Amino acid sequence: MTLERPKSLRELALEHLRNSIIDGSLKMGQILSERKISEELGVSKSPVREALAQLRDEGLVSIEPQKGARVFSLSESEVTQICDFRQAIETAAFELALSRDPKGLADGMARVVKDMARARSRRDEREYLALDTAFHQLIFEHAGNDYLTASYTRYIGKIAALRTHLSKLPQHTELSFEEHQKIAVAVRQGDMAKIKLLLVEHIDRTRQAYESASIVLKGAKAS
Repeated sequence: MTLERPKSLRELALEHLRNSIIDGSLKMGQILSERKISEELGVSKSPVREALAQLRDEGLVSIEPQKGARVFSLSESEVTQICDFRQAIETAAFELALSRDPKGLADGMARVVKDMARARSRRDEREYLALDTAFHQLIFEHAGNDYLTASYTRYIGKIAALRTHLSKLPQHTELSFEEHQKIAVAVRQGDMAKIKLLLVEHIDRTRQAYESASIVLKGAKAS
């Protein structure tokens, strides 16, 4: 039996902050106080500071001299760049996964889609969003390329946090679920041309949804 090494205070602080940003407990642009976080977690400021530095590297936190740390925020231009990145890297990973382990990928996606349906029936949004992230991770797990996986993993937290942000929009989750179902079917059929078209539709809707969310938020502030 292999014993797991207990997590360090830095790892605990990192996990707590990352999850809080991804699930929306900490909002985009929110100021982060090292003192307050260390008091909440019952640790010194040092592991919190180290965790914030790691989250800065992941793009989830920005740190400015004299101003401190805050949760990331995104402009429409940055969202477009994230969508471009996802389109390129997920397409490349899909092509490798379909050539190397098509059955494993198809089985995995079918299983996740089934779990997504259960989460939706329970109205468990947090679980659904976690499964959404897991669905896309499967592409890289079956692609068998550590460099692609490392590149995607670096930004997976930011992508997941954006997903949470957009899930508040009307019908967003319903449309997302339908798209995942279609992608899973195309993967089972081994139809890469169809997968590319669906992926373009799926990821481009993220950009369009963010633009809509920004307009709604601007309108709410103005009223």
